[in-house]
Amino acid sequence: ESKAPDFQLTQFDGSEFRLSSQAGENLVVLNFWYPTCPPCREEMPSFEAAWLRLQADAANIKFLGFFVPQGFDSEQDARDFVAELGLTYGFATDISAQVAKMFQIEVYPTTVFIDVSGRVFKTQISVLDEEKIISIVREMSGG
Repeated sequence: ESKAPDFQLTQFDGSEFRLSSQAGENLVVLNFWYPTCPPCREEMPSFEAAWLRLQADAANIKFLGFFVPQGFDSEQDARDFVAELGLTYGFATDISAQVAKMFQIEVYPTTVFIDVSGRVFKTQISVLDEEKIISIVREMSGG
């Protein structure tokens, strides 16, 4: 386990997200994606379903979808996709892929699970389904 690198970004809703301020409070799930990536699109509904279920269980979790600009995808494309699917968790644009570089993301989608102490618990390179997301979060929270 290694300490996750800190970053701060403005989310699509205008609010600031700083990773280090989550430590001691929230589990964090970071999903790196872009709109023209088919497996990224495929797993989004699972993330939304897992998010809704986990929210009902406990409030101490944050999901953040990182749109990493690739090719011709614009932030507007990302925002349109989020709106089209009715996704309710946090989203932000990873400008010039700075955060993706910090986490050494090379393949999309990649999901990074960060525990309450701010350490990287697990990195998953693949499409995740709802049950898998929930089981990793429960394992990470020690329950």
